[in-house]
Amino acid sequence: MSCTVVGVAVSPDGKRVYVTDTLNGELCTLTMDGAVTATLQDPPFTHCYNACNIHVAASGQVFVFGNTSVEQVDTDGKQILATFDVDHFLMYVYFNVDNSKLLVGFHGNDSITEFKTNSP
Repeated sequence: MSCTVVGVAVSPDGKRVYVTDTLNGELCTLTMDGAVTATLQDPPFTHCYNACNIHVAASGQVFVFGNTSVEQVDTDGKQILATFDVDHFLMYVYFNVDNSKLLVGFHGNDSITEFKTNSP
């Protein structure tokens, strides 16, 4: 049996739920009552591991990652705002709102890479 929906996150204001499907490379945005408001499919969202491939920062930024890239998505879940490419399999993503840096961790690697973003 294979799992496809492995990422779930909630917006800081509690109004949106984000769900990722790693097999089909899809981000689905829902209201709290379950109504789908947006679906964004992008091949870089696919991930070969069952990893929770989404992070929503306390300030509301949405980050979805696949095997070798992280994409910042608008809060409505309709468009990609920025892409960060790496050369290892991603496993963890965290956005530090204090310094606007995106921290990424890798599978089978004990290093962390950080990206400076244009996000406030």
